[in-house]
Amino acid sequence: MPRAKRTFFIFLLTSFLLLTTNVGVTQAFSEPVLEIDGREEPLPLTPVWTEAGLLVPLRPVLEALGVDDLHWEQEENKIRWIWEGQEYVLQINSTEATAAGEEIELTQPPLIVKGHTLVPADLLEEYFQVDMNWDTTSRHFQVECRGGREEAVSPAKGKRQQIVETALKYQGVPYRWGGTGPSGFDSSGFIWYVFRENGIQLPRVSFDMYKAGVAVSKEELLPGDLVFFEGYRPGPSHGTIYIGDGKFIHSPSTGGCVNICSIDDPYYWAPRYYGARRVIED
Repeated sequence: MPRAKRTFFIFLLTSFLLLTTNVGVTQAFSEPVLEIDGREEPLPLTPVWTEAGLLVPLRPVLEALGVDDLHWEQEENKIRWIWEGQEYVLQINSTEATAAGEEIELTQPPLIVKGHTLVPADLLEEYFQVDMNWDTTSRHFQVECRGGREEAVSPAKGKRQQIVETALKYQGVPYRWGGTGPSGFDSSGFIWYVFRENGIQLPRVSFDMYKAGVAVSKEELLPGDLVFFEGYRPGPSHGTIYIGDGKFIHSPSTGGCVNICSIDDPYYWAPRYYGARRVIED
């Protein structure tokens, strides 16, 4: 074989080996992995982003958290388990559910995919006090525990103070369309989550929230009242939580994060003020 052809052949062979080696490495690392509190294990099914938020595999997360009595009731199409003495029941393809013994409505229905159950991430984030992140590039599904459910409201603290303190904890959390969990909130999802953490069940969207409670004037606002603005469309499309001193906390819009603003900001919020509602019984 002439030297030039031999050199070219060696170059092609080397390139092919490097390519197949790199492909092998990529494939090796492309398998989805569940990482929970530093531990890694294979993930049978990848989480899925939908318009309503993130759907995550249920069984691997629960088993990693120590739940070992998960039951599939095929005839009723339900999944049931017990956690810390409280019952959880999910109905496949239905938003109706039982969590910690109370009837709730999920942000999206659980699904069965390839024999595995996918559930809304915000359900597990709220009731199991975990933060979740699915990296589609590295295919790592990271779950970080926050140390169990929060204690009940202290009798020494008023409900309004507790609402404000809970809301302030989430400053800096990014906006996420359809988000209702501590890894990301939309505007009404933030309100819904904060109040639910304090035992108050509100409707899920701003327009329905505005129908709850009683109307209150701007001059009579108290911490914990809901303040609404005209946002992406006319009417009370953007909800916030009043924290006192003419300020509110909210999850603003795509690219933003939970932050504090002034109701009387003349450049944006003041002209868009729509009204306020009181949903906390004094």
